[in-house]
Amino acid sequence: MSDAKSPSFAENPRPLDTETTPFPGGPRAPETDFDDAFAAAARDYRMLLDKEYPVDASLKLVGDRYRLSHNGRMMLYRGILSRSASQINLAKLVRASWEGAELGIDGYNVLFTLTNYLHGHPMFIATDGFLRDVGGAHGRIADHRGFERMAEVVAEMLSQLNLSKVTFFLDAPVSSSGKQAAFLREAFARCAVNAEVRLENGVDHFLACWEGELIATADSAIIARTSAHVFDLARYILERQFNAHFPPLASLIA
Repeated sequence: MSDAKSPSFAENPRPLDTETTPFPGGPRAPETDFDDAFAAAARDYRMLLDKEYPVDASLKLVGDRYRLSHNGRMMLYRGILSRSASQINLAKLVRASWEGAELGIDGYNVLFTLTNYLHGHPMFIATDGFLRDVGGAHGRIADHRGFERMAEVVAEMLSQLNLSKVTFFLDAPVSSSGKQAAFLREAFARCAVNAEVRLENGVDHFLACWEGELIATADSAIIARTSAHVFDLARYILERQFNAHFPPLASLIA
């Protein structure tokens, strides 16, 4: 059985302005082909999920069988959902913001996704239609310049959406969250966005119980619990601001 190399992801994005980004020449673009073994692993993993086998055991079984790398295993874990879970999440997904809506944002979920893109992390469209990556931030910000640049981009994009109000939630336990909240407040003020930045210990709870029309997150646990519609803000920004394209994992199991 051949080794399964790490599958791949975003096509080459448009270079950023080198005066405002810490990545001269633009973000690195990963390769764009899925390995045959990974495609087979994706099908097997989906089959096990559909039969309601435990996630952790299924991931280990399939990952070991196809000798997947850490990134490959994380792609399965974050990108392949059961058919029923995928359909439930897809029913909540909206591809564009609603004019006049009150939007609650999972701040670090969105900003980690954007900064991971800048660093060339593997990114993909999960089977529930949401943009995800293999992770790597682990609750801390290593690249403050990139984080602040993407925070400014978020503020600029939100200023164009005609929302009635934005509530931007940040997880208080994250290192330097207070400084990041202050930076975001200044960015929103510069862009004339009617936004409140809130530091909370339980962001997931606030978003899952959000009483407004719309939340922005790609966290599958929050999406499963919320009764609101869900806007994939990170994907919206990357596709429009950076002309990014991402491979759909659903194509592997069709």
